[in-house]
Amino acid sequence: MRGKDIGESKTNKELSYSFKMGNKLVKLEKEWVNHPKLYIPIQKHTNRVILLSTFPSPPVIADAVITNLKGISVGVKTADCAGVVLIGSDYVAVAHVGWRGLASGIIERLIKRFSDLEDIGSVFAFVGPSAKGCCYEVGEEFKNLFPGKVIERNGRLFMDLQKAVVDELRELGILNVGVYEKCTICTPELPSFRRDKTEERILTSVTIL
Repeated sequence: MRGKDIGESKTNKELSYSFKMGNKLVKLEKEWVNHPKLYIPIQKHTNRVILLSTFPSPPVIADAVITNLKGISVGVKTADCAGVVLIGSDYVAVAHVGWRGLASGIIERLIKRFSDLEDIGSVFAFVGPSAKGCCYEVGEEFKNLFPGKVIERNGRLFMDLQKAVVDELRELGILNVGVYEKCTICTPELPSFRRDKTEERILTSVTIL
């Protein structure tokens, strides 16, 4: 599985983007219908990773879900945080990664759990749109939380959340990473809580067909 297998983007005010890798389908949607085979955890900016081994299953508090169930979509909702997908041979995962989750080690926990199930060297990761360095202004505390990830412009501090996620994935051994390179804050068709305090969200989901 290689990044070049990613399909073409289809982006408009409704946002519809998808690609397939073998029998795995990844989708980004701004408008969707909750369907009987979609599992979304209760997101609380945690570093909790769960394994979904049976379905139906009641949603629990978590910000990353791993599964090998066929025909079941697992997803997370974002509006400036990054939606992250892992695709292995038999398992897939999806994670909601904001600065709190990133600081508390959600990616490291996800990769550790996933590495018990798959050869990390052959895993493909996809990182969806998020707040980026062009617009994502942060406070002084971010310098200590994310050393080397904060840039200063005209006396103000900014962070590229998407790049920080990609960097950590690569540092943890996932070298094949695809990125939807859009900033949610300055891309009008994408939901941004920072920009609009919106209730809209992007659903990032992955399904084993």
